[in-house]
Formats: sequence, C-alpha cells, structure tokens
Amino acid sequence: MNDVAKGHTVQRFDQELTLVRDQVLAMGQRVLEQVSAASGALTEGEVNLARQVVDRERQIDRQEMAIDEGIFNLIAKRQPAAIDLRLVMALSKCTGYLEQAGDKAEQIAWCALRIREREGRGAVPRTLHHVRRLYEIATRLLGLSLAALAEIKVDKALDVFREEVELEEEFDAGMRHLMTFILGDATLTGQVIEVVFALRALVAIGDKASNIAEQVIFVAKGTDVRYRNKEILIATLSQEQGGGGGISP
Repeated sequence: MNDVAKGHTVQRFDQELTLVRDQVLAMGQRVLEQVSAASGALTEGEVNLARQVVDRERQIDRQEMAIDEGIFNLIAKRQPAAIDLRLVMALSKCTGYLEQAGDKAEQIAWCALRIREREGRGAVPRTLHHVRRLYEIATRLLGLSLAALAEIKVDKALDVFREEVELEEEFDAGMRHLMTFILGDATLTGQVIEVVFALRALVAIGDKASNIAEQVIFVAKGTDVRYRNKEILIATLSQEQGGGGGISP
C-alpha cells in the first residue's frame, strides 16, 4: 500500500496527517456502532439502547469539531500542496459526511422511541424485514468506504458504487411491502410511517458512504467525480486500474 500520509521530509507532518486520518476513521467506526445500535433498537424494541444512541450523538459532534480544528491547524502550519492538500480536503469533507450519517442513526433511534411511546410496545416484527436488510447494505457500504479511505484504494471505492444500487432497490421493495400493511390494517399506519423514516435514514447513510468513496477517488486521481455518472465512472476507472486499485507509485 502506498500511504499518502507518510514519506514527507518533515516527519512531524507525517505524524499530524496520519493523526487526522486516524481520527476520521475512528469517527467512522463510532458512526457504524451508532447505526448498528439504532437499527437494533428499532428491530428489537430496545428503548434503552435507542436512548443511548441519542445520548452518544453528542460525542460524534465533538469528534467532528476536534477533527475540524486539527485540519485547520494542519493547513495553517504546513500549507500542504498537491496530493497532501487533496487528502486534507477529502478528510474534511468525509468528517462532515460521517457527522450526517451519525445524525441519521439518531433519527432511527427516535423512530424506535416514538413507536414505543405511541404503541406501548415495539414495532410489529413483520414490518421490520426491510429495516434489517437496508441496515446490512448501508453498513456494508459504509465499512467498505472507510476501508477505501484508510488505504486510498480506488478499487474499493468503485465497489461502493457497484453495490449502492442495492440501496434504492431494497428501499423501493420495502415501500411496496409496507403499503400492503396499511391496506390490510389501518391501525399500523403510524408505525409504518416511522419505519419509512428509518428506511430513508438508512438509504441516506448508504449515500454518505458513496460520498466518501468519491473523495477517495479525488485524492487518488485528482479528479472531482461527485456529479459523474457512476456506471461510466466504474467502467473508465476499472480499465485504468487494470486490477490494481491504489495510487500509482
């Protein structure tokens, strides 16, 4: 692996850049934990777990602020250029994406709390199949995007793009399925609405994984691909990679 955070003449710069990257990756792991806990709170009807997710959201906010300060100091002291500047800029954007994903996890937790408050119990299990499925997809994408960021691996970033289509397909299937519950039993309407909110939050988390993958490509290739057609991007970069995936030495 070609580590873009190492190899500078000033060793202290290596250390500072690596520290910021590690902080972003640690924030990503905490967000993954939040998504897992929030989804579990909803599917298992665990009110205490949902409350823990809400309380821990403040920790993610504090992490974001600490990383922002570290990035500001790094730019002010080291004035990075070229690939170093791209990495710093990407880490800053990824921090924002992760904070937004953490907010979505909190929203899922609130869905669980509102269902319990309204119904006096957890959600009816048969309404939760697609929550479990979208949770699996979203967390897989987020984990893959973090792995791509850790190594600046284009092939892993492209895998995020390849797999993200599952998000919309599963969401659409979930919406169709949930509508049948309302038609069959109108008393489930409030609960179904909360489940829809949770599904939308999980899709948004998967979207943030795609945003992070875009930043990996920006660092590696020096090209902003945020608004590019993903199918064309996959085809073009896959051909360029030729089975590789890292930054050319």
